[in-house]
Amino acid sequence: MTTKPRLLPLTPPPVHRETIGSYLNRLADANHLNIGYLSSLVGPSRQHRRVDNRVGYWTPDALGRLAALTGRSPSCLIHAMPPLGTISDPLRHIRSATDEVIEPRRRPACRLCMTRRHIHGLVVRSTPHHEGVCHRHHRWLLGDEQHDLTRLPEILRANLRHHRIVRRGAHPSTALAYIDARDRLTRWFTSESSGEPFRQRWNRRLDVLGEDPFGDPHRPSDARVELATYPEAIVLSSLFASAYWRDHPQLPAEAAQRLNVAPHQLPLHEMVVATIGKGR
Repeated sequence: MTTKPRLLPLTPPPVHRETIGSYLNRLADANHLNIGYLSSLVGPSRQHRRVDNRVGYWTPDALGRLAALTGRSPSCLIHAMPPLGTISDPLRHIRSATDEVIEPRRRPACRLCMTRRHIHGLVVRSTPHHEGVCHRHHRWLLGDEQHDLTRLPEILRANLRHHRIVRRGAHPSTALAYIDARDRLTRWFTSESSGEPFRQRWNRRLDVLGEDPFGDPHRPSDARVELATYPEAIVLSSLFASAYWRDHPQLPAEAAQRLNVAPHQLPLHEMVVATIGKGR
């Protein structure tokens, strides 16, 4: 590939934190090109999926070629799609176990926000856990269904609290705290030992979501479980992210108080002590 590619006829701008695969597919769709052919104009030809955010197979000149195709500067492209900045730095491709755990989730951007910007195709973004709600349109973004949260104001309030936890805390401990809390609540949801107060809250929220036309009628999808248990997960996240409470012997009692349940109604409270008491 020695010939510099020419500017494409239509060059929609990338959305902030859009995945590379999503942007390449939107460029191909806009110009009626096969994604494999468009990919070959940038680097080694491959069929990019919209969730694809890998650049390890591209040579250093790929960024310049993408800039030429889109008419946008390399710095502009890197600002929108940060993984592009790792093309010429092989060491930045090395990821730790923590990086793998806290990697932002690749989910569709708020469809109503995209429509407002006159973008009608599918846009996939790298979405950090605390940015899982669109407050402009009251939509849940950590699943493909993008549920309307108008009748679930506690989800909106919990997300604002999630943002405050992230602003006050240190990365990656705040992300790990949420993942720990989310996974713990998922286990509580499926456990018969989860108390009645929790079960009532979660069932009410699931009822608001309505029937899942493609899901198991006997068990909600993981995305729906995460939404239904989200307020409680944020309560636990604030405790798990706190250096004071993480090792405190009264953590289960404090968790019960903040969750507004009796201590004996806290599911698997002994597991909270065993895991969190070790710290991170």
